Amino acid sequence: MAGTYLDMMEDSLRKKIEIMKQIEVQNGIQKEALETIGGPDEDAFDKSVNIKGELIDKLTELNDGFDSLYEKVGKELDGKKDKYRDQIQRMQDLIRDITDLSNTLEVQESRNKELADNYFSNTRQGMRTGKQSAAAALKYHVTMNKSANIQPHFIDNHG
Repeated sequence: MAGTYLDMMEDSLRKKIEIMKQIEVQNGIQKEALETIGGPDEDAFDKSVNIKGELIDKLTELNDGFDSLYEKVGKELDGKKDKYRDQIQRMQDLIRDITDLSNTLEVQESRNKELADNYFSNTRQGMRTGKQSAAAALKYHVTMNKSANIQPHFIDNHG
């Protein structure tokens, strides 16, 4: 039974990496949209924010599922970690990859936030109808705040 749970957990980690890579792509799209000559491409930016929000929701689901599986398998692993050593090692490697990706995403999002803040600040100073820009800024900040709460998971290797 523990082996099945570990398989599911490993699969969850692999899916998390794939989603994080998709978020990385969206960060690049947002950067390009914000750096467009003549002013940001708000349509591309908004579309990317929406896609990224959906990806972050999927990450949250994966994290919740991972936590649930870990609760089930954690007790079964006590004293049996040698039996699952290779799989635990693979999962630890995946978690290191997730941590590296998390750090990369954090840097990208910080850069994009600065670009967006500069744009929205400049736009507020000279805008006639600011409802769209303000809504886009709010949506961006809400999405980024959601993504900041996603943490990598670690497997307890004591015992």
